[in-house]
Amino acid sequence: MSEVEYRGNCHCGAFKYTFKAPEIKANHVCNCSICVKISYLWTFADNIVVVKGDIDTTLRDYEFANHTIKFKFCLTCGSSVLTAKSDGRFAINMRTLHDFDATKLPVGSTNNSAPKDPPYKVPEPVKVDTVPDGTTVYQGSCHCGAVRYAAFLSPETLSEVGQCNCSICHKNGVLWVYPSVSQVIFEGLDSVTEYTFGYKWRRQKFCRVCGVTLAETFTREGPEPETEMGLNARTINGLNLDKLKLTMLDGKADLPAYDAGW
Repeated sequence: MSEVEYRGNCHCGAFKYTFKAPEIKANHVCNCSICVKISYLWTFADNIVVVKGDIDTTLRDYEFANHTIKFKFCLTCGSSVLTAKSDGRFAINMRTLHDFDATKLPVGSTNNSAPKDPPYKVPEPVKVDTVPDGTTVYQGSCHCGAVRYAAFLSPETLSEVGQCNCSICHKNGVLWVYPSVSQVIFEGLDSVTEYTFGYKWRRQKFCRVCGVTLAETFTREGPEPETEMGLNARTINGLNLDKLKLTMLDGKADLPAYDAGW
């Protein structure tokens, strides 16, 4: 069977890679705790060629449970690029492939890893004294628990989630809800890295330990400070995303054309 060469990169371009494989016709998903938070779309490769950066220093490793898989993400932009397995093979997050939209492919298989031992322990909730009228408190976190939050969300705020088509949101697989800044209490912000690009008025925040994108804040110029923020609904612990209305957001139209530098 003939092979196709695929190219990929993190969003900031610090890490670039290629690999050869038969034509990719489906994506593979997993329901384990970290795959749900990051929304990986997997394909597999026996080998990769690193074109730019270093797989061990440009990318950070995150391990959990039995420590048989290294989840690798960019320290600069937070893109979750691939995993290195103990058997020497790689699983590639197809969200990072260049000029390739894996979301349009059918699901080839689902790995039912959620029930496997050891079970994932949800991080401790953020202590809340009072809940504002008309809201419900939702607890959320990155995967490792270094960053946690309590969000006071109204039914209207959580009635739908936004899927943005811009380059960074596509790579990170985020789903947005938009509470006011005052409705979210964070703990562990010293473990957060901010990444911005383009017009630099959006700042995505990811955990520098596990690579999960939690939120984004806005810094548009104007007489009044921004009061709204984006919260990644995938990080709300226990939330059934399938029950929420999905709205497509054309963030690509608000930004300069993305250039990966290939």
